[in-house]
Amino acid sequence: MKHFYFASCTSDGGIYHYIWKNGTLQFQEKWDCDRPMYLLIEGRTMWVLLRQPFEENSESGLVSCALDGEGKITGHGEAVSTKGLVACHLCSYCGKIYVANYSSGSIFCTDGTLCSHTGSGPNMKRQEMPHIHFVSPAPDDTCILATDLGTDQIYSYNATLERIGSAGVPAGYGPRHLAFSAEGNTVFCVNELDSSVSVFRYERGKLHLVETVAVLEHKNSKNLSAAIRVDGKYVYVSNRGNDSISCLKWDGTHLCLQNEISCGGNSPRDFILEDGKIFCTNEQSGTVTILDVDGSQIRLTEQQLDIPGVLCVVAYEA
Repeated sequence: MKHFYFASCTSDGGIYHYIWKNGTLQFQEKWDCDRPMYLLIEGRTMWVLLRQPFEENSESGLVSCALDGEGKITGHGEAVSTKGLVACHLCSYCGKIYVANYSSGSIFCTDGTLCSHTGSGPNMKRQEMPHIHFVSPAPDDTCILATDLGTDQIYSYNATLERIGSAGVPAGYGPRHLAFSAEGNTVFCVNELDSSVSVFRYERGKLHLVETVAVLEHKNSKNLSAAIRVDGKYVYVSNRGNDSISCLKWDGTHLCLQNEISCGGNSPRDFILEDGKIFCTNEQSGTVTILDVDGSQIRLTEQQLDIPGVLCVVAYEA
């Protein structure tokens, strides 16, 4: 059974749990929590980032929840501070959890290590300081990669958060999230502030910029790209502003925009690809929309969920 969990980032929000059955999402339960930002499932543990769970300070928190054999949330631990503000992404690596603190420009590890970035970018409204937006194990699992929207850099770190290397996107482009080719030798970086994807060759913690390609036919400053996913030779990107999903094709050498289609909601913050479907979370309209996808052929369906402030979606097979 395929389970879906949606993070509703409002003060009375929480985690909405649905199952995919008979071609529809069917509601199972809601776990109340204050402003969840991002989710990660590892085995039968769900890790939840909370924007500001502590009364005594403004730091974000990390909570672990247990999932039973039916995918239900059965218990949770106490929130642990991420030692930073507005934690927005997390990953698991070498038995530890790593968290991106966006507003503090730092990476937190559950062993207590904190790595803070320095620097800025040319867009002083958005790049006045470091802003870590994403952390993930690299394709070969030899390090973790972190995007810094504020400094236009992608950094690689070992498990103790010692820096291995870095590579940059064009100045002012604002790297947000990464996705990897199936072979593990190509990294695709979606640039929020430019609505583009930078393609990197990857080898053992080192990134080499190949090209940067627009994800929209007509760009403007109101368009902010967000999530990126890869399925075979196709790369998909969500775009806030014009509220679309872009599809690009990778031929092993170059990336080429194929098309863009309305996501059916307002401000698509996140999406995942599952079983020929795109499940898209639209933050400002408070909706989840579902699109059929087959390569570059994307079609919006009539299915829709209403979830206020929905930021993130993850899936789990139970």
